[in-house]
Amino acid sequence: IWHYTFLLIPVTHTIDYTMSGGLDVLTLKEEDVTKFLACGSHLGANQVDFQMQQYVYKRKPDGIHIINLRKTWEKLLLAARAIAAIENPADVIVISARPYGQRAVLKFASYVGATPIAGRFTPGAFTNQFQAAFREPRLLVITDPRIDHQPVREASYVNIPVIALCNTDSPLRFVDICIPCSNKSSHSIGVMWWMLARGGLPRRGNI
Repeated sequence: IWHYTFLLIPVTHTIDYTMSGGLDVLTLKEEDVTKFLACGSHLGANQVDFQMQQYVYKRKPDGIHIINLRKTWEKLLLAARAIAAIENPADVIVISARPYGQRAVLKFASYVGATPIAGRFTPGAFTNQFQAAFREPRLLVITDPRIDHQPVREASYVNIPVIALCNTDSPLRFVDICIPCSNKSSHSIGVMWWMLARGGLPRRGNI
């Protein structure tokens, strides 16, 4: 007859499973929410994609969908972790064909060290090896999946993960990490790229 003895070992420490990783600089504060609200990052579009319904908090009487800022913050931290995980920051390509996001992309690239593509994306830059502008990035960050559809499609051909700022009506095909926010306002795009840079730099030890 076998006798089994179970020992109850007390746990002396707790594990932090929050997305911020226990860092105080990465926790959602009231001033961060104020910046989101002041820039209109929570205001979506009149239409909503079926894959974006999980990020919608409610719908206003005028038809505008309100985005859940708690989920926006969680996806921001997830995207910042993905960017910080790339050893060489130059292997991260940030793209914005939308005029409102071009200056934000250039500023983000200058501080993080990423490679910017502001303006028109040359077709074949990820797939045509005989092209002068051929690149082999490890991560792609875009401002609008609808306007930046060409780099998103080419990234799917060569297995490049994609992070995108998505509005309520944005298509999520070939998008790996979706950051729900308003990507049609210049202030909203600017604050989202700023938050993304601020979330990634502490993980690299630069702040």
